[in-house]
Parts: sequence; structure tokens; C-alpha cells
Amino acid sequence: MSKNIVSVKDLSLSFSMSSGDVQVLNHISLEINAGEIVGLVGESGSGKSVTALALSKLLPTDITRFTSGSIEVQGMDVLKSKESEIAKVRGNSIGFVFQEPMTALNPTMKIGNQLFHVIRRHSKVDKEQARAKVQEILNEVMISNPEIVAEQYPFQLSGGMRQRVVIAMAMSANPALLIADEPTTALDVTVQAEILALITKLARIHNTAVLLISHDLAVIASTCSRVSVLYAGEVVESGAVEVVLKDPAHPYTQALIRSLPDIAARDSQLETIPGEFPDLRNRPTGCIYAPRCSKRVSACDVQPTLELVKSIAGIHQVACWESGK
Repeated sequence: MSKNIVSVKDLSLSFSMSSGDVQVLNHISLEINAGEIVGLVGESGSGKSVTALALSKLLPTDITRFTSGSIEVQGMDVLKSKESEIAKVRGNSIGFVFQEPMTALNPTMKIGNQLFHVIRRHSKVDKEQARAKVQEILNEVMISNPEIVAEQYPFQLSGGMRQRVVIAMAMSANPALLIADEPTTALDVTVQAEILALITKLARIHNTAVLLISHDLAVIASTCSRVSVLYAGEVVESGAVEVVLKDPAHPYTQALIRSLPDIAARDSQLETIPGEFPDLRNRPTGCIYAPRCSKRVSACDVQPTLELVKSIAGIHQVACWESGK
């Protein structure tokens, strides 16, 4: 049985703004095992990146309020740990890959020097071993002529090559968890497929737990074993990818699939989700998705669906009053 790396239970948090507190996550639960790639999908503003940053307590401390729940990474209670303890976890146990690699790379330093410093900081190796590790890890992320690339600056590399370098940095300390937040959005389709294949390969080789964040269900379908669908800071559906995407139970997941040409049924007309994203400062009493839902019933306006999380076949969960009827 795979070792549990991440365990998020009943997590809620809000941001303190000038206009009042805004609840951005509402009773989120999530688990990731070693060697497993779990997807987190939803529209922009749904709370995907906030969830990722919360795992390593990288959210701004002056405005962030954790109001319920727990986060454990390799058994460490993240919310109860001191900043000095969490700082040791970042980089060593948790690696990050973000959407735009140029923001993660120093434009004034050569690639090899940047990797060298990261390796020296997070690994107990001498200078010679670190230099050898630079070549080794550039090879591992399938960069041709690593000795040449190591002497180049970020601006001299293509977007796909820069993202491979960022992945190399994230994996240099062999972290237990890799968080990939929209890692392929800025890349063309061919390079996107290569980067996703690389992440899958590295997860298998190093037995790394991966949280893959995307707004694109096609990316999730090709890479992940399990997926959680997030809407307005709430997990509305979760389960095995082949189950959730082939037989979605929540109206929001169904609407997402009908709006994507790569997943929607052939010859079907692509749809848009009506209405607007909710104002998180004024969450509705009932279901958060009810104002946009075509299957809305009276119960949806009264009780939050989080009070009714149905389990389908033991591995597929959905928060909806009408699902399964």
C-alpha cells in the first residue's frame, strides 16, 4: 500500500480584506500518496493555487486566517509548525513548478549556477558532487547537451526548455511532494505533452507524490489517477479520473466537460456555463453552485451540499442534492 504523503482534512481559510473577511476555501479535504498524481481542477478563482500554497504555508500571514481543519505533509502538522520548521520542508520535501518558468529563474545567472546553488542548499554534497549533480539532473529531465545548457542564461532557452530546468530544480532534492501549478498552460500542445510525460516519468522513478493543478480537464485526464473538482473554494466532486470524467455526477463537472472540445462527445454542441462566479464575500446559504445550476431544486437553496457528500461505489464522492437520483 502506498505511503500517504499529503493529508488535508476539512480545511477552511479566509483572507482579511478591507471590505471584510473573504472565505476562499471551505472545508477542503485531499489526500495524495507516494508515486501518485492527483489533479485539482476548476475555473480561475476556484481556489486551486490557494490550496497549493497552503500546503507549505506560503500564503501571506498578515491576511490569511485558517478557520478549520488540518494539513499534514509527511506527518508534519503544517498549521501548527513554526516558520523555521516549515522553511526546512520547502525545497527539501516540497518542490514547486509554476506556470511561467521565467518567474522562477534568475535572468542574470547561468542555468548551471542556479541549479548548483539549489543543490548545495538542499543536499549534503560538496562542490564537485553538486557540479556532477547539475549534469545528472539536466540529463534526467531530458535536456540534450546539458553541458551547453548549463552555460546559458534563461532568455536563451525556449519556454519548454526553461520549464524542464524548473522541474530539474524542483526535483533536485528528491522531494516527497511536487506541486505543479498550471505547468503547461503557456506551452504549445506538443511541448505540453512532453512536459506532462516528464512529470509522470519522474513521479514513477522517484515515487514522488504530485499535485497537478489545471483548469484543463484534458490535461488531468491524460496524467492523473485521481481528481478533485473545485468550485468557489469547495470540492464538489472527487474520485478516480476515469470515473469522474466518463460519468460525472455533479452538474458543475458535467458542465465543464460539455464545454471542452477534447472531452465532450463528438458532434455535440459545446456549451458555456451560464451565470457568473459567486461573490465569495457573500456565500449563499445553500449550494454554492445553485445560482448557475440547471438541475437546481428547492433543497439547493436551503442547505449547503457539503452536509451531503454522497459516496458512489466507495471511490467516487459528490456534493450534490440531485446526484444519484
